[in-house]
Amino acid sequence: MDEGCNQLRPDSLCPAVAWEGSGGSGIRMRVLVQINSARLGGTEINALDLAAQVTEYGYESVIIAPRDTFKPGNSLLEVAKARGMSIVPFDRPASTLAGARTMRKLARQFNADLVHVYGSWTQRAAYWGPCALGSRPLVMTIYEMKVNADSVGMGAELIIGTRYLLEDIRHRRGGVHLISPPVDLERDTPSAMDTETFLASHGIPRGFSRIVIVSRLDHDLKALGIQLTMEACEQLSATGLQLIVVGTGDAENRLRSIAEAINARIGHKLIHMIGAMADPRPAYACADIVIGMGGSAARSLSFGKPLIVAGEFGWFKPFSADTSDELFRNSFWSDQVASAPKPSLVEALEDLLASPEKRIALGNYGRQFAEQNFGLKQMASKLAAIYDRAIANYGPLNWLSDIPLEARFLGRRFTSRRGFRPVMLHTPPSSGTDQAGGMRKK
Repeated sequence: MDEGCNQLRPDSLCPAVAWEGSGGSGIRMRVLVQINSARLGGTEINALDLAAQVTEYGYESVIIAPRDTFKPGNSLLEVAKARGMSIVPFDRPASTLAGARTMRKLARQFNADLVHVYGSWTQRAAYWGPCALGSRPLVMTIYEMKVNADSVGMGAELIIGTRYLLEDIRHRRGGVHLISPPVDLERDTPSAMDTETFLASHGIPRGFSRIVIVSRLDHDLKALGIQLTMEACEQLSATGLQLIVVGTGDAENRLRSIAEAINARIGHKLIHMIGAMADPRPAYACADIVIGMGGSAARSLSFGKPLIVAGEFGWFKPFSADTSDELFRNSFWSDQVASAPKPSLVEALEDLLASPEKRIALGNYGRQFAEQNFGLKQMASKLAAIYDRAIANYGPLNWLSDIPLEARFLGRRFTSRRGFRPVMLHTPPSSGTDQAGGMRKK
């Protein structure tokens, strides 16, 4: 804790003013929270959950997202509505300068005391806009699997979601903090779910073991593991199982074609492609086994389900007391390349399908692990403490400390192109993006 800071909350790093707790005097600070899409995605849902929960610590959040990502149907808007929140659209700027003006205008419009951006490619508009010269504190969350610390501003508080990154960049000059993608332990429990209606509405028969995947159906990071799971389930079809796949993305059509071909070969509907669900809790609740990575894997543990973690390149590992520390450290993800991915998955599934007792024991262990490591209330408490620290510490000197970084960035733009071109805002790198170039996102 910094010298001179009074510890007014047990979890506070450096509170700016006294706070009476969730039953106290009400909202004291407003945060402008920028997310990069109003489409369903793990990072975006995490941002909403944390924003809703952090009100207990005196922070009111205004969520903003690019207008062109607002789509009808299952979307983040439905998730926000269920949380009693809304998302404010803004027109996507064409450059960092335009983005800075837009964010400055929004910060003034909503009287924001602090700016919180999600994603490594969005910080510059906030830096040059509402946070210019240290006028407002800046907090960044980067839920990506790789972070180039030299390209991320040093003056702001940085939040990452993966423990090995915390170890790698803990000597960063600015504050770096671990907040695991949170799980709402009160909402994410099978006891509150109507699984019968879900199963009936999608024509999923009873009497089968159910393997569930809830994921973006994207070529990057996700599609290979999903395809291998489909093929493994085909190999195990005689054991009496059903595979339920929830989600959408740029690989959806290809994966649907694979599922239809497998169903045709088996002679019955083995694989059920559900599509996007704003609230996928019934899918988790009806599962006997969940296969997933990142936030989806963590959420399955909250439901007390046995979990097989899927890596990016066909790597699979069951979650257990022996593997939990490794898998949690890597945020339920791996970039390892498996030499024989399908046989290892088939073996893991056979082991779990053969033993209901083992599934129950692993599910109970997973629930306990979730309660101890990434409950929403616990993570929101950490976020509030980081906000406190940013408000207390961020000022003109913090802002000025990143001028050399900005100068190097502009220099690279001039030397790598024929003349200067505006830097796009809210345009994620070309690969490894979530809604999940060079930076992998869960």
